[in-house]
Amino acid sequence: MPTTIDLRRLFDYSSLPILITGVVLGLLTLLIIGMFLYGVLKNLKVKTKEKVVEEPVFVKPDIAKLKTQYLAALDKIEASYNQDTTKIRPAYEGMSKVVREFVYKATGTEVDKFTLAEISNTEFKELTMLVGEYYKPEFDKISEGDVRASLEKSRRLVAEWN
Repeated sequence: MPTTIDLRRLFDYSSLPILITGVVLGLLTLLIIGMFLYGVLKNLKVKTKEKVVEEPVFVKPDIAKLKTQYLAALDKIEASYNQDTTKIRPAYEGMSKVVREFVYKATGTEVDKFTLAEISNTEFKELTMLVGEYYKPEFDKISEGDVRASLEKSRRLVAEWN
């Protein structure tokens, strides 16, 4: 009984799957290299585009003119309060804004944007005490406070500023 075995040649099958796998691996390699190069070049571009921002130089204003301007603003707050003495909260909000803005314009320190805790870390102790006095009538559910006394303290701060 004769038996014959036909063996296939080693590369007798289709080479298409090998070719597709090779192309996919090659493209993946190129993609990874491209992403790496993009990341490196992107960081280089960001570093070259950074600009040095110069802070504005503070020019000391004419204090006498500034005092007059802010004392007039406090007078407006008092006039508004005298028209309706029930509006305590707006009076304290106005005083807080005026004295903070005055100190900012006089010194260049942006206390108009500071919280009470941040103001207390500055050298402006009188301002800290005054703004602390404003907080209760300004933020309580029921505003209670002596607006006239606070206005006098605010005027004294502005008038005695040097």
